[in-house]
Amino acid sequence: MNAGKIKEALEELGEDYVALFIINAREYLETNMTILRNITKNDATGIYVTINRPYDSLKKMLQQSNADTKRIFFIDCITKTLGHCEEAENVLYLESSQNLTGLSIAIAEAIKALPGENKFLILDSLTALVIYNPAGAISKFLHYLTSKMRMLKLRGILFSIGKEVDPKIAEQLQQFVDKVIDLGE
Repeated sequence: MNAGKIKEALEELGEDYVALFIINAREYLETNMTILRNITKNDATGIYVTINRPYDSLKKMLQQSNADTKRIFFIDCITKTLGHCEEAENVLYLESSQNLTGLSIAIAEAIKALPGENKFLILDSLTALVIYNPAGAISKFLHYLTSKMRMLKLRGILFSIGKEVDPKIAEQLQQFVDKVIDLGE
């Protein structure tokens, strides 16, 4: 993983963007933390939608990586299915990753509640979302989500592990994002 390449890619994107980062599975955690540290600079506030990792585990990793978790609101789509939810002010636990309508509503409400102008949304990860939902539903959800991010002038980051996303979804997604950054090489 090249932290310089990530920083350069984020700087090239400018202020408001929606980007898809394709990440190598072996370097997923380190790359994810590097992107998050870069995007949270300058008092940015944001939403981190986690479909891949429970909130408590993710929060510990972020804190060990020196990322400021106080300015991040988490939408956790995995923990409730496992049964244990740690109470916290900055997390919403959803019942399942299969309820894309519920996820859309949660994201819209969380965006409204974010303070400041410098905002971001991270979706981690498309690869996990594909496990729980049919391709057509994911395409509709991603079109809605990326349109919402643009309308609200959010910086949007979507993560995908390697080339594991259905080719049809990947092809459609390239139309929805401003740039695909392949770090999986």
